[in-house]
Amino acid sequence: MRPDLTQSIPALPLLEDVGAIVDAACQLCLDLLSRPMQDWHKQDQSPVTSVDIAVDRFLFGQLRGLFPQAGWLSEETADNDERLQYQYVWVVDPIDGTRSMLAGRPEFCVSVGLVETGVGPLLGVIANPSTGERFFAQVGQGAHDQLGGRLQSRSTFSAESPQVLVSHSDISNGLWQGVLPIAQMTPLGSLAYKMALVAAGRFDGHATAMPRSEWDAAAGSLILSEAGGMATDLHGRPLQFNLRKTQYDGMVVASTPAYAAMLEYAHRSAKLAL
Repeated sequence: MRPDLTQSIPALPLLEDVGAIVDAACQLCLDLLSRPMQDWHKQDQSPVTSVDIAVDRFLFGQLRGLFPQAGWLSEETADNDERLQYQYVWVVDPIDGTRSMLAGRPEFCVSVGLVETGVGPLLGVIANPSTGERFFAQVGQGAHDQLGGRLQSRSTFSAESPQVLVSHSDISNGLWQGVLPIAQMTPLGSLAYKMALVAAGRFDGHATAMPRSEWDAAAGSLILSEAGGMATDLHGRPLQFNLRKTQYDGMVVASTPAYAAMLEYAHRSAKLAL
């Protein structure tokens, strides 16, 4: 159904209501993981499971019901140009870190962002079903965790002893060989989870030369910026949302003091990918 652009947009949904829907999605995920699941590969050879699809359908019904005036962009829903006509769009990854979920690593998340076209994310929630961690942000109102604690990215950076999150696949493909000592790198699944942990001040940053998508970063970029951090593509360009092309050319995620170093690490990693 095409949006009626002549109608005024009602009040945005409450962050608490979005969080409750994400909590229910996490519980659905855990319930489904207690049973046998199916998995297969998509055209791009990335994995997908029956859990991804079920959580995607649940979120679609709940979030569109909460704020039907917003369009929809999700990794597990066939995309079309209709969303480009919307002022607001739900940008969702039902399971960010499917490989980690399949491997039994507690490094996958449900990621939900509400973005305004041409402006950026307005609400963001990232939730790790396995650990119970929750990360929330509303534009202009800061970011916090499930206990209500304010998230704050690191205020200092040591180039001699950086603490960097890296993708399992980048490590296995040799894309960090010689860039940093092994002791300074922590492999972790899920870009959304990496962004949240950098926002929480647990790490300096994350970088990858590999393509990433809007649904990986919508919630995380808001949580990070509200915590004083930064997220750009490999060329230092700010992330934009609800574009026709949903992929970014790499990703650089960092506290503000660490950003220049993380960008350099990303460029050195990119040379190894050639």
